Amino acid sequence: MIETETYTPKSKLYSNRPGYYTPTITAGMVAQLRNVTGGVWSSDNRYFYYVVDWDARSDIFRLDLEDNSVTQVTSDFPANPVMMLGQSVGAFDFSLSPDGAQIVYMSQNDGRAHLISTEGGLTRPLSLGEGSQTQVTFSPDGKRVAFVSGFGETQAIAVADTEGTGWPRIVSDTAYFTFAPRWFPDSKKLVYFEYDSHTMPHWENRLVIADLETGEKKIIFEGLGREAVASYSAGDYAPSPDGSKLAFVSEESGWGNLVLYDLATGQTTPLVTEAAEHHSPVWSPDATKIAYLKSQNCAMTVEVVSLEGEKTTIAGGEIVCSNIAWSPDGSNLSFGLQSSNITPNIWVYSFKTGQTTPLTSYTLAGFEEKDLIKSEVVHWTGANGLPIEGILTKPANLQPGKHPFLLYIHGGPIMQYNLRFEPSVQYWVNRGWVVLQPNFRGSTGYGRDFRRALLNTWGQEDMQDSLAGIDYVNSLGLIDPTKVVSWGLSGGGYATLRLLTGWPDRFKAGVDLEGVSNLVSFPEQVDRFCQYLIQDFLGYRHENLALYEERSPTYHAADIKAPLMILMGDKDLRVPAKQGEEMVEALQKAGKTDYEYHLYPGEAHGWRRSITISDYHERMEKFLTKWVLER
Repeated sequence: MIETETYTPKSKLYSNRPGYYTPTITAGMVAQLRNVTGGVWSSDNRYFYYVVDWDARSDIFRLDLEDNSVTQVTSDFPANPVMMLGQSVGAFDFSLSPDGAQIVYMSQNDGRAHLISTEGGLTRPLSLGEGSQTQVTFSPDGKRVAFVSGFGETQAIAVADTEGTGWPRIVSDTAYFTFAPRWFPDSKKLVYFEYDSHTMPHWENRLVIADLETGEKKIIFEGLGREAVASYSAGDYAPSPDGSKLAFVSEESGWGNLVLYDLATGQTTPLVTEAAEHHSPVWSPDATKIAYLKSQNCAMTVEVVSLEGEKTTIAGGEIVCSNIAWSPDGSNLSFGLQSSNITPNIWVYSFKTGQTTPLTSYTLAGFEEKDLIKSEVVHWTGANGLPIEGILTKPANLQPGKHPFLLYIHGGPIMQYNLRFEPSVQYWVNRGWVVLQPNFRGSTGYGRDFRRALLNTWGQEDMQDSLAGIDYVNSLGLIDPTKVVSWGLSGGGYATLRLLTGWPDRFKAGVDLEGVSNLVSFPEQVDRFCQYLIQDFLGYRHENLALYEERSPTYHAADIKAPLMILMGDKDLRVPAKQGEEMVEALQKAGKTDYEYHLYPGEAHGWRRSITISDYHERMEKFLTKWVLER
């Protein structure tokens, strides 16, 4: 008798190869994840309201804090869209009336403000008028709602009576773009953020207080352009409960730090000065303390400071928090919390017990903390010796020098990767890939000078920062340097195209998600908000046309050596599908055939439909298996 040799199936042999690890996370699982954000306390401490987003729909929910029952409030008119997981920490667009009887919110159905009972049921429009109505907020007396009104080329602060029978009243200067109205406690004044409508909001901006009775507008502070000493951020300000002070974040120290402005004296006093960025100040009900978010080392923690400057960390460590809210009695502080290996939920800190506990517990089997890989913050040196920070995620079962590598580039470009939950990163490390998320020059979270280092250098030195990140990870002996892939959304998609055209020998493949491809044609195609994006970074087009062409991937498609995947959404106004089509046309003219282009129906900037999210991961995996793992 002849003995048969032991046979090992090819699938089992492959399962030990990085990139082919047997996965425990599927594309369908990623598509089933819920994004939870919020929220708002009722004035009697009985209820807590928050938003859950899934499958291109956001809805407002009410949690009964006595019996823990949960009620979905919205139905026919869903709430404002929340970005898919991994794109942001989540934001919500609703406001609870002071008596707790109504909610005003922006609906994704028509982009307008609607009023609904907190018991649910039918909604009614807030006001007459045309255009979008976003960033809604009830006045403290409950008689009016302030919001951002968008119509045509204008984006202004408007106010409407809650009766819902009249036209809104515009209260800001329509020559400026405006954001984030905040009421003073007398319900007679608003503070808001505005900037020159022919720029982006990062440089020339200011804080304005508008008196609704007299019509007087007072500029509190002003950032005067690209060379300004200080600038401000939309929403990073809050009037005190007695109306005497305004807490806001100023960059005068070089970092976005919390300061206090006294309305009576006009004096500004630094409250917290440190090498960190502060966000979203919220006053305690008794006006003795301010809670705020602190961005440092890729974390976003919850801090509380007294008016005397005494600081307390409420939620610290390698986490990312958002949406702080005090309970009306001041005994609790709620906030969204997530981390690289903890899915988003809402947590609450008790000042009585000193304990932090979850208010919500949305999770999915396979995405519990024990199932996920924890990322780490790493550092390297970028172009011109600039220190760069990023986030590195390594798979289990490390095999030195054998792992394929994904350079995952953020958009903006003025944004930041932090230690938030990134399901796509978990998807890839689960299969044996190593992922680096670089915070190149221009990223937020590192002070004014670091952010402004991108001026006049976009598309060059930021690329070199990312390339140095690849070299750093390679120096750790983790990756196969012949299997490097660039991947990114929006500005990260542009960076992928720019890297593949400018440094073609460094990459095995590229994946462009809704990225800009032609800086010359982009301003005529994009929505009003980003029309001046490129001008802000690279100067006027008519004065710098050669530079625009040099930094445009469509002009250099012939230089690409790596296979390229391009995925776009047909409803995207921020980076229209035309940008993807122009890149495809350039590839065809250059005789390239190793590319794939797909247009997702019904998707805007940042995909939300579960079927899209699932297809995107599966499509990208097949593409990278064919062009990277099998070659």
